[in-house]
Amino acid sequence: MEATSVPAKREIEAKKIDESDYRGSAGSAFVEMDGDIAIMASGGGASLLVMDSLIAAGGKPANYTEYSGNPSREKVEKLTKVVLSKGGLTGCLVAGAVANFTDIYETLSGFAQALKSMKNKPMYPIVVRRGGPRQSEAYKMLANFAKKEGFDIHLFGPETPISVAAREMVRLSNQFKTNNSKLKTKK
Repeated sequence: MEATSVPAKREIEAKKIDESDYRGSAGSAFVEMDGDIAIMASGGGASLLVMDSLIAAGGKPANYTEYSGNPSREKVEKLTKVVLSKGGLTGCLVAGAVANFTDIYETLSGFAQALKSMKNKPMYPIVVRRGGPRQSEAYKMLANFAKKEGFDIHLFGPETPISVAAREMVRLSNQFKTNNSKLKTKK
C-alpha cells in the first residue's frame, strides 16, 4: 500500500512561485514540518546538509525548502513570505554552500524586502550563512538593513561551516524561547 498525503496550504503556495518564472528555483521543493525554525536553504546537496546540521544541533525545522539556480529577487521574496508565514517560529536559518553563479546580493535583497513588507515583523533571530558572487555587498546591505529596521540578523560567511551556523541558530532560538517565556510569566 502506497502512502499519500495532502499538500499543506503553504506547500501549494510555495510550488506556485516557480510556475510562471523559470529563472532558478524557489519553492518547487517545499515540505511543511512540525518544528519552529524556518529554513531557507540554497542548493540541493547543501540544503540537506543544512537540515542534518540543524537537527544534529537539536533544532526542529519548521519546513524544508530550497532556492537555487540564481532565482530572481522577486521569487526569493515570495518564498520568504511563505516560509515565514508559519506561526510560532523561534528562528530562521538562511544557509547554503558557496554559490558559483547565484547572485547573493539579489537573493538576499529579496529576503530583506520580504522581511520589510511583513505586517508582523519577526522578532526572532535570523542566521544567514552564504557565500558567492556579491556576498560582501549583500552582507553590508543586510547589516545596515538589520540596524535600520530592528531585525536580529547574524551573518556568517563561507569561512564558517554550515554546522557551526546551525548550532548558533539553535542556541539563539533557545535563548529567544527562554526570553519570551520569562516575559510571559512577568505579565
